[in-house]
Amino acid sequence: MNDIDHSFDWRGITFTLKVMTLCLAIGAGAHYAFLYIQSESASKSLVREQGVSNVTLALASTTSERTINALTIPETVPQIGKFIAADLTNMKLYLYENGTATAKYPIVMKGKQGTPWETPSGFYNIQTKEENHFSTIGKVYMPFSMQFYGNYFIHGQTYYPDGTPTSATFSGGCIKLETEDAKKVFAFADRGTKIFVYDAKQSDPLPPLALYTLPEPHIDADAYLIADMDTGSVYAERNATEKRPIASVTKLMTALVANEIISFDKKLSVPQGSLVNPPNLDDVNEKVFSVGDLLYPLLMQSSNGVADSLASYYGSKGFVGWMNTTATALDMTSTTYADTSGISPENISTPEDLFRLAVYLANKKSFVLNITRTQTKTVMAEDGSKYTIKNVNAPASSAPFQGGKVGHTRAAEDTIVSVLSLKVGDATRRMAIIVLGSSDQIQDTNNLAEWITNATKHDMSQTGCVSCAQSSQFRKIEL
Repeated sequence: MNDIDHSFDWRGITFTLKVMTLCLAIGAGAHYAFLYIQSESASKSLVREQGVSNVTLALASTTSERTINALTIPETVPQIGKFIAADLTNMKLYLYENGTATAKYPIVMKGKQGTPWETPSGFYNIQTKEENHFSTIGKVYMPFSMQFYGNYFIHGQTYYPDGTPTSATFSGGCIKLETEDAKKVFAFADRGTKIFVYDAKQSDPLPPLALYTLPEPHIDADAYLIADMDTGSVYAERNATEKRPIASVTKLMTALVANEIISFDKKLSVPQGSLVNPPNLDDVNEKVFSVGDLLYPLLMQSSNGVADSLASYYGSKGFVGWMNTTATALDMTSTTYADTSGISPENISTPEDLFRLAVYLANKKSFVLNITRTQTKTVMAEDGSKYTIKNVNAPASSAPFQGGKVGHTRAAEDTIVSVLSLKVGDATRRMAIIVLGSSDQIQDTNNLAEWITNATKHDMSQTGCVSCAQSSQFRKIEL
C-alpha cells in the first residue's frame, strides 16, 4: 500500500437453501438468484481426531512423486531485456539487463510482516511512473514512484507536504529506497519492465517426510492434492493440474485483492441483507463499513453481496482484472477469475494453483486465513449498527484448521482449500489440502488428513524402514 505509517468428528452443519419458483418470464433471473444464495456454503466437521489406526503397512511406494519448489531470483532473470528483482529477505534491489546484473541498491523499508500491509511478493511489471506521486492515503509525497501492483510502489524517501521527512520506519507496504537510488531505478525502468519481488520465509527448509507406504484413501472428489507447505512435497493427488470451477473458494482471491488495491480503512456500502446467512436478498438497506471489516462477512459467511460491493470500488471488470493479474503474479497459470463471488462456472483453477495461493496467504497474508478460522465476529457499521458474523467454513476452536475456504455451486460441486497444522511423525507440519468436484469436501479432507497422519513414519530415528517412501520421490510444484 501507499506509505503510512485445531476425538474431531465434529457435527457438520448443512444449510438447506430454498428459493421460491418464479414465473417463466423471469426464469433466467430466478436461476441466477438461486445460484447466488446456493454458493453460501455451510459448516461441516473439518478434521477428525488425529491418531494412528491399526493398518497393515505395505512394502512398495504408492505415494505421488513430485514436489513444489520455490523460485529464486537467479531462476527468474530473463536473458533479454530489462528486469528488476527486489529481494525482501536480504533487503536489496537489483537491476538486470540482458541477463546481467548492472546495479544493486539497499532497500530501506518494506511492509511489516504479518500485517495487511506486508509487501506482496511475486511477478509484476512497472505499471506507472511519476516523478513525485502524492499518496492520498498517506498524505505524503513519494518521489520517483513506480507502481508495480495496486497500492504498492517502489519509491524514494517520503515526506509531508510541508517538506518534513517521514520517520525511518514509516511504511505501509511499498518498497522504499534512498531517494537518489530511487531516481536511478526510475531512470532505468520503463512502463512494462518486469519485476520479481522475492521473499523467502523458510531460510532453512524442513526435510521431506518419510512415509510408510499405505494405499491412498477413498476420495470422492474429481481432483485433489495434499502437500507440505514448507517443503512443497506432494504426497497424494488426483488430476491436480486439471482446470475445474472452484465456487466460493474464489473469495480467497477476492479478499487478497481487496486488501492490496483498496485502502483498509476505505468506507464502502453493502446491502444489509448480505450480512446474514442465508442472505436476505430483499433487504437492500445500505450500511457503510470499512473494507477491513467487510472481509469478515466475505470470508466467514461467504457473502456474495459483500463480494459484489468490493468489486464495485473499481467496477466489476476492473476488480476481476486485478484478481487475474494477481493470479499471474503468483504463477497460477491455469487460473481464471470471472467474478468476485465464485458463482460463475468460469471461475476456474487447479489444485496445484490453489496450493500456490494457500502458501502465499499463509506466508504473506496470514491475516486472511486468520479471518477464515474466526468463529464469530461483531462488525459495526458507520451508523453504529452491530452485526454478528458466524463462520461457515469450520469451527474456530479446531486446532488443526489454520484457515481456508469452502464452496459449492452446481457446476463446481463441493470445493475446499484448507490449511491444516497436522501432527505427522515426530513433528507438526503445515499441510494444504485442496479438494475440487466433490460430493462431500469435508469428508474428503478428513480422509486425506487421516491418511497422511497414518502414513507418516513416527520414529524418525528408526532405521530399516524398507516400506518408507524416499523423500526424493515426491514431486515438487514450483512456487
